[in-house]
This record gives sequence, C-alpha cells and structure tokens, in this order.
Amino acid sequence: MSQSAQMPQSPAFTPKKWPKQSRSKLSFDAMISACARILRKEGYEGLTTNHIAKVAGVGIGTLYDFFPDKETIVAVLTERLMAASMEKMQAAFAESRTMGPWPAVVRLTEQAVANVVEERKLSYVLLRQIPFVMTLPMVATWRAAMTELAQDIRIAAGETINLPAPKEDTWLIAQMLFNAILEIGFLETSEEERHALTIGLARLTYRMAVGRDPIEDAGNVPRSTS
Repeated sequence: MSQSAQMPQSPAFTPKKWPKQSRSKLSFDAMISACARILRKEGYEGLTTNHIAKVAGVGIGTLYDFFPDKETIVAVLTERLMAASMEKMQAAFAESRTMGPWPAVVRLTEQAVANVVEERKLSYVLLRQIPFVMTLPMVATWRAAMTELAQDIRIAAGETINLPAPKEDTWLIAQMLFNAILEIGFLETSEEERHALTIGLARLTYRMAVGRDPIEDAGNVPRSTS
C-alpha cells in the first residue's frame, strides 16, 4: 500500500492555490485548524468563512486567496484526517504481520476504533453531519485503502482464512467493519464497554474470515497501547 500526503480531490473542492512560503503555510494551517475547532465546538451549522478567518486570526481576504468556499476547507481537513488514520493503520498492519491471526485481528480492530475515538467529535461531524464529505474522493480513497488493507490481511494469512469467495467476501467484511468501527467509536459509553465491543467486533470478524471462534479467550487479549 502506498502512502500519500495528499489524496485525490474533486475539482469542486480544490484550494485555489497551495502555500509555498513559511508564512503562507502558517496561515493555511491556521485556517484548517480553525475549521476543526469550530466543527468540534459548534458543528457544521456554526461554520462560515468569516468565522474560520476570525478564529484563525487571518483576514477574510487571505482566506479567499486560498479557498473558494468553506466546503473546500472541510475537504482539506478531511483529507488530513484520513491520511493520518491510514498511516496509523498501515503501522498497525506492519506490526500485526508478526502476530498470529487472532491477535492480529484484535490489533487492527483496536487501532481502527482508536483512530475514530481520537477525533470522535470531529469525525462524527464530518462523517455524520456533512453529507458531501462521504462523497469526497479522499474518503472513497480511504475506504478503498481499508478494503485493500483487508485484502492484504487475507493474502498474508494464506490458508488460515477460509472464505468461499475470498476477494469478494473480504470486500464485504471490510464494508461492514467500516460502519461498525464508526458506530463503536462514536458511541457515548465507558472505555470498558467500548473495549468489550471492540473485542466483540474482532471476534465476529475472525469468525467470518476463518469460520470458527478464536481459540484464545478474548478477555485475555491485552489492550492496545496505541
């Protein structure tokens, strides 16, 4: 899997220009950070270009030098969030290659949920309150990368995974995982309950892929330190 700092974007959500000098990069990043702060605190209904500029400490003219609208700022913010999530998942996958099938599934499931929890409020607003975000090319790329990651796991596991139609079944598992991981991450609950749900999801994933329950007791699986 290749890592990329910038995922493909729709022309409708592309900045007018990308910053080149240090000062302009600071202003650019400040506007992205301001967008994130507003979304966490006020949701999408509180987001305007004027509000972003004010929170970022830049003039509205500076904002429009780089961005045609607030949607493009949201798109760039989403791109950065997705890229950071995929980088962590790739690292977890590399680590899981040294594990057995069950601990590996637990490690990857825990990391995926942890990615959502780390930016739970922001991720919820982006993925649940802003309809166009799910149509953005970088989100499609992220979901495709999650499917590719699942395919990598299937290939690495070799004969350990018992699926009638391996490629297609792995794709279906990846789509179910995507939505279940979001729901577990967004849930207002205790960390103990979230951990129990995460292990439960890992167990179901293992059962779907291998055709039997893991031999190890899920309660004895150590919690991830990520």
